[in-house]
Amino acid sequence: MTKTLFLSYDGLTDPLGQSQILPYLKKLSVNVEIHIISFEKKEAFIKYEKDIVDYIGESNIFWHPLRYTKFPPIISTIFDLYRMYLKSLKLNRSIEFSLVHCRAHMCSIVGHYLKKKKNIPYIFDIRSFFPDERVDANLWPQDIFIYKKIYSYFKKIEKEMLFTANHIVVLTEKAKNILKIDAKRISVIPCCADFEHFDYNKISKESILTAKNNLGIPKDSKVLTYLGSLGTWYMLEEMFDFFKVLKVKKPDSVFLFLSPTNPSFILDVAMRKGINLEDIYIKFSPRRELPVLLSISSFSIFFILNTFSKKASSPTKHAELMGLGIPVIANSGVGDIDNIISNTNTGKIIILDENNPYEDTCTNINELLSIDKKMIRKKGIELFSLEVGVKLYKNIYLQLERLN
Repeated sequence: MTKTLFLSYDGLTDPLGQSQILPYLKKLSVNVEIHIISFEKKEAFIKYEKDIVDYIGESNIFWHPLRYTKFPPIISTIFDLYRMYLKSLKLNRSIEFSLVHCRAHMCSIVGHYLKKKKNIPYIFDIRSFFPDERVDANLWPQDIFIYKKIYSYFKKIEKEMLFTANHIVVLTEKAKNILKIDAKRISVIPCCADFEHFDYNKISKESILTAKNNLGIPKDSKVLTYLGSLGTWYMLEEMFDFFKVLKVKKPDSVFLFLSPTNPSFILDVAMRKGINLEDIYIKFSPRRELPVLLSISSFSIFFILNTFSKKASSPTKHAELMGLGIPVIANSGVGDIDNIISNTNTGKIIILDENNPYEDTCTNINELLSIDKKMIRKKGIELFSLEVGVKLYKNIYLQLERLN
């Protein structure tokens, strides 16, 4: 049996770990022994450790959590990666891994050095154009010397990893085209979803009405939803601008946020935009409750900053929404979203720098309401099912196992 070391800087007890990492690995572990090293945040670990252990159960997954450190900045990250490297070496002495699967840039640095020291094949699983993403978000301002040096280091090590990695995974065709790697060494595997969990067929009309009632949303309202955190990348003001136009065309519309973001932040922006706060509903819910709450949606929206780094992005929420048969309204230029929505006719793409960008979509909003849920889900399964992603990862694992 293939013995794989999976490295993640994200915790399994984080929402991302539960939605994006574990579902893949659980299915892969049928034929592969997987050892996971992840960094866990104290509060989430206390709250969800048992859930993760129960989920792993009797599978071929073995979890080796490390405590995440945040302070002091930069130094704590270097310290964490060094601990991950030492832990990997220690585990390898007894297990002798066939390959190392590195999630994102940080962990791929560890994989890069493990290959240098132990010649273990590794996968550079690129989740974003990380160094450019930090600059695009102004988290590494290039007019500050230390951040300029950090960016230069990451671009240098990124180039080395693109050369030394045995296989590279990206989320989008756009990213693949930008990197121009030999086709045999690179695969596109978008963020997939668990379509058994996000399945409108499992949700009754009664449960949807109950959820609406519990939230206080009028029974016949058209519900625009936003799923996920808000912050650096998500264009909340522009989404409210869209809602204002929608409200004129569909006066019975309301805006539901299923988000862990502080409600006061959302409401402050809404007030600044002149939105009636009675039309705004905000709730954070655990993943297990999301399918029912999302099923309240008439349509869903996400606007993401259109930057160079976001050409590598594949929003998980897109796959989850398609699993529930919900039409998506998104802006152009982010990852492969333009092509996906245009080719599948499962939503609307908005070009934000056009004059009156929302008018046409809101005027013809009934077109979105009439899209067949079954068709949206079918297209979603074809593009984003866990089974498709797992099959691609299995093929990569087999390919790299033969190198040993």
